Amino acid sequence: MAKINIPAVGETEFFENRENKNSTVVVLPNASSEAFSTYCEMLKEKGFENKEARSTDTHLYASYFDGESAIFLNYFSAMRELYIAIEENCRYFSYSDTPSDTAVAPQITQMGLEDYGMSYVVRLSDGRFIVFDGGRDFEPDRERLYSFLKESSPHEKPVIAAWIMSHPHSDHFHLFVGFADSYAEDVVIEKFIFNFPEHDDLTHYPKLAASNARFDYDNSSLVWIPKMLERIEKTGAAVYTAHTGQIYKIGDAVCEILASIDDTIHTSDNINAISLVIRMELAGQTILWATDAPFSVTKLSEKYGEYLRADILQVPHHGFQSGTAEGEIRGYELIKPRVCLMPVSDYNAYTAFCTHRGGTRFLMTCAGIEELITDGTRTLTLPYTPPSYARAELERKYRAGLESCGANTWIFTELDSANAEDFEFTLLNMTHIKPTVWIELYFEDKSKCVRHIKTELSALSMKRMSIIGEDVDADALYFNWLSLKKQGIPENAPFSARFTCDTPIVVSHKTHKASYHS
Repeated sequence: MAKINIPAVGETEFFENRENKNSTVVVLPNASSEAFSTYCEMLKEKGFENKEARSTDTHLYASYFDGESAIFLNYFSAMRELYIAIEENCRYFSYSDTPSDTAVAPQITQMGLEDYGMSYVVRLSDGRFIVFDGGRDFEPDRERLYSFLKESSPHEKPVIAAWIMSHPHSDHFHLFVGFADSYAEDVVIEKFIFNFPEHDDLTHYPKLAASNARFDYDNSSLVWIPKMLERIEKTGAAVYTAHTGQIYKIGDAVCEILASIDDTIHTSDNINAISLVIRMELAGQTILWATDAPFSVTKLSEKYGEYLRADILQVPHHGFQSGTAEGEIRGYELIKPRVCLMPVSDYNAYTAFCTHRGGTRFLMTCAGIEELITDGTRTLTLPYTPPSYARAELERKYRAGLESCGANTWIFTELDSANAEDFEFTLLNMTHIKPTVWIELYFEDKSKCVRHIKTELSALSMKRMSIIGEDVDADALYFNWLSLKKQGIPENAPFSARFTCDTPIVVSHKTHKASYHS
């Protein structure tokens, strides 16, 4: 970038990071709206043409171009942060899209996958498609995607108007590699939209080799990103680097980038945090594609406020929660979706994982949510209205999932401290959550009561333990005058034990049956 160096007005506090071979982002904290205006004026003085300008109560956006270098500015007043993304050899301002003259009903399809991952197909009103991610590179999923495109297309060859990749995790982008190898000649792909770090620019991110190694023998981004780029080049399709603030009009869909690698490369070592977040308008409805973005890291609520409002929400990170529950809940309160798309099996959604995460539990129990769509392939024709029975079905699955995992409270009576085996219990956790269990002991003499014995369980585990042994924390609270450490256990005394846990578990005893559980 020959004409201007950023930061350019004497800032001493800033972050500068290389995103890939063409893009760099500079983040200016503690900035003001005047700083945004100053940079806009400076760019015009340097010969950059103002191409776009938009503003809301919380967000200022502008883009500039000098024929080669593009500069995208985003200022968020609630954060007092100015993001300046610079891209060399930028194609965004030559973006074009040519709809066909076919007329069909627009649709969104959540594709069923062999394993959890993300694969969505949006059919536009002209019969072309937008593909989001795709999933892992499993042959049945490749075949399923192609067959669906072929069956749903009004054209002889399915036309993919845009293939959008959200972030470089194997359960999102690997499928494209195998799909291109198998079906590149059988479809038309017009353009790609993504913003990935290149294989040699992952300094700020964990290498991808270890985290999902059980799914692929070679799962490293050092191999898969170049594989993806090689297949993309062979298609000859246009490639656009997504930056926050950009708007892509694809047929009758308007796609606005609300978050990208621009916003988080300086704050997080979690690759989910660089996920694209896209606000789409189609058929009179708003769809928010959250992909895997953690709301608490991307600060979407603070940056956009009520602009996040959407009819349909793709739940971030498969409902597994990425970031804090509080961050997700703040976002959901602003989004207020009627329909949620959650790309995960019913088992993971309601039994083993998602329902036990605070943010997802809020969605499942929130009165405003009319339908939560999980498990398998499902197509929504837009504009979409949930069926009248959808809310009752969500509530039924939620209750059934919790009940299948155990209970939150277990009580055992007729125990006696004279018998060492009466202190020995088995705890079973059938979820992916690592819960904390609290135990209380009650005696005929209430002064001997013991409260807040603490133990923790691993995910998907069984634990045999003595509730007064080494596996418990006997003095877990800062102040607890009824702790096990302070009270001890009276000899030859009948007692009862209560186990409580926020996550449903199963508690059993070899000879005593639980008197109560709920």
